[in-house]
Amino acid sequence: MPWRNARIELHGWDAHEHAWHGPDELTFSLDGCRRILQRMREVPGSWYGTARCQEPGEVPVEFCLSAHDLHDAGLAVVDIEASPGGPLHFVVVVPAQRRARVRPDFAFECVSFLRFLEGQPSQGSELAIHDHLHALLDRRSTGGTLVFSIGSHAAPPEAHRLILLQAERLAMSMIAWLGERDEKPSRCRTGALPHSTT
Repeated sequence: MPWRNARIELHGWDAHEHAWHGPDELTFSLDGCRRILQRMREVPGSWYGTARCQEPGEVPVEFCLSAHDLHDAGLAVVDIEASPGGPLHFVVVVPAQRRARVRPDFAFECVSFLRFLEGQPSQGSELAIHDHLHALLDRRSTGGTLVFSIGSHAAPPEAHRLILLQAERLAMSMIAWLGERDEKPSRCRTGALPHSTT
């Protein structure tokens, strides 16, 4: 399972600062992810579920989660039911073994999907997100798994740490899920971003 040993590079978008940070190197780990991963394994290509997190001494927060296999990448969404302004966080995973087959217009489709769900982002954000994604995805010969963790302006500051924790767990779960699916090439994938399916 070579995907377990691939270098993982995290790039994060801070919606409040309107800037990228990283890259940071992550170590592959399924700590705290096994239940989510097991649920992902039970579905053909899109998973929806919930996860409960709690800061010490605080009220538990229940997150609504989804993950999608897009054939060349994985896309996940973190949200809280009835939160205003669109989803709280997006995670895009481009596994090392899929880098060579990323579609040329993936960055454009991804930003269009974020805008579709979130409404009009702040001025300049769309271009900054697109250009960073496109520049990194265009380096197809570079090895390693890319993780893009994209925050939303709608995220409440007090939930920031829990949101990032869920985003990292989703990223690790998707790396394993997509890696396992790639070991079974007979499975069919549509490759469409979620909003474009009918």
